[in-house]
Amino acid sequence: MKISDLNLLNKIRRHEVSIKPEKTHYGMKLKLPENVSEGVLVNSLGRIPAERYKLPEGQVISLDFAGRSCSRRLILHMLNSIVWEKGIQVAAWLSTNEDTQKLFEAAGLSTHEPALNVNLRESSKSEDMHNDDREKLQIDKVKFIRGSMRSGQRIEVTGDVIVWGHLNPGAEIFAGGSIIIAGKLLGVVHAGGFGRDDVFVWAGCFETPQVRIANKLCYADANSTNCWRKSVLITLEDGTPVIRENKFLSGDKKL
Repeated sequence: MKISDLNLLNKIRRHEVSIKPEKTHYGMKLKLPENVSEGVLVNSLGRIPAERYKLPEGQVISLDFAGRSCSRRLILHMLNSIVWEKGIQVAAWLSTNEDTQKLFEAAGLSTHEPALNVNLRESSKSEDMHNDDREKLQIDKVKFIRGSMRSGQRIEVTGDVIVWGHLNPGAEIFAGGSIIIAGKLLGVVHAGGFGRDDVFVWAGCFETPQVRIANKLCYADANSTNCWRKSVLITLEDGTPVIRENKFLSGDKKL
């Protein structure tokens, strides 16, 4: 074996642990490291035995590339070594990098996580519902979180979410309805997770590079919007995410 091959294997062993599996409502998400070369990443994933990718029937895998700038070559390698060779169904190709996101979309790959499989049953007679059922329905409508969410915390709900605190970097919210963050929005939010486009995201202080509503992504930073670090309301208008400063709460009397 060549010295260069040994060096590559050592890098793979060193970085394999940084491929972090995360349980989700649809199966498993693999969070891929951003700080390794494309070759090391592909080889590292390829070394994982195919049986480790196998999930119970109905569950699937998503690949989270985070902010990595992916090349076409990497996508082809991933399809060849993971999808085709191992027979793995990848349900979503996720990225916070705008160019990578566009590359996935151009290749016809799904770029949003699968929605929850929700079976909602409604009764026309409220008296037919037990107390526990009414209580669960109320919880499903609005999830209220007192305090901030820290890095690594993730919640998934079928209805709306209100966070009476900050959503810190590394924290995630997946909601079927709208999302309200009373404090700083620094983490990742996905409103309208079942494809609803009549939802919104409201934040007391907008400081996140990405917001998802339904199947649309909204990218922003301090240079691209004058709403950075301000109270904002984000909605979909004609299928396009729109960020507006929430002047109503800022006390602007011109409204």
